[in-house]
Amino acid sequence: MTYWIWITRNINKAVLTALLLFVPALCQANDIPRITLLLSSKQPVYQLVADSIHSSLNTTTNIEENTIDSIDSISGAPTIVLTIGSAAFEKALGKFKTSPIIASFLPRRVYEELLARAFRSSNNTTAIFIDQSMLLQLALARLITPTGTTIGTVFGASSINERERVYHAAKTMGFNIKSVVLNSDNNPVNTLQPIIQDTDVFLAIPDQSAFNRASAKWSLFLALRLKKPLIGFSEKYVDAGALAAIFSSPQQIGQHAAEALDAYLETGIIVEPSHPKYFTVKTNLKSRQTINIQMNDAAVLQQQLGGAH
Repeated sequence: MTYWIWITRNINKAVLTALLLFVPALCQANDIPRITLLLSSKQPVYQLVADSIHSSLNTTTNIEENTIDSIDSISGAPTIVLTIGSAAFEKALGKFKTSPIIASFLPRRVYEELLARAFRSSNNTTAIFIDQSMLLQLALARLITPTGTTIGTVFGASSINERERVYHAAKTMGFNIKSVVLNSDNNPVNTLQPIIQDTDVFLAIPDQSAFNRASAKWSLFLALRLKKPLIGFSEKYVDAGALAAIFSSPQQIGQHAAEALDAYLETGIIVEPSHPKYFTVKTNLKSRQTINIQMNDAAVLQQQLGGAH
């Protein structure tokens, strides 16, 4: 064997070895999932959800963070898309026809409306909602009024779709329900007063038409004047005078969304749409004293509801 043949063979062996070592690394790089995190805007509340997703993920992966203003710069089909807010989900439905989508931080009814409008299969689409389940809210009402028999509520143009779920939850929790539809031309006081007066507890359901600032203010005023517990739907509502509410912070929703993303990356299976797994119960001490109601503190109520979501 000549010297030059020996050199050539050794060079070929070295090149082949390098290629064999490089191929697994190349395959591994190509196997890294490409995740698009799409925010509805740059508002801080959406960034809080995004930050919670980043910090809660168990999987080390590549996440591209965008807002809907830069959605056109996203090329190709991501492995999966995680949206934050209603606007981001709506844009993602139009942009990413084949990629799985996990929507987060949007109301259940908005998710269902947008999904139906897009004619998209639910097999590769899911959501972590911003609102709590009706069953959980009625479970809170039952804890606050253990001997109560009737719960009242008012539906509006958008929340009327929640009627069946409210009635089902009320029946499950042993309540009879008294409700009315509040239209934009109705007098909120004349509509709200008999409902609140004739029931043991009042459930406020968010609705752009039914619970604008005026009707929300009147429902709180009437509930306190009539000494009836009002279950709100947000922390601000409790601060304004509602007796109690269940709500999930942006961080809590982000944590749940991260778990849904981890589950998909590990199994390739999209989880079922879900109300927030993590939530907080808050009560208003001043309203509690005004109503003169005997009930457990918020921490105890939250512990009692821990398995109800």
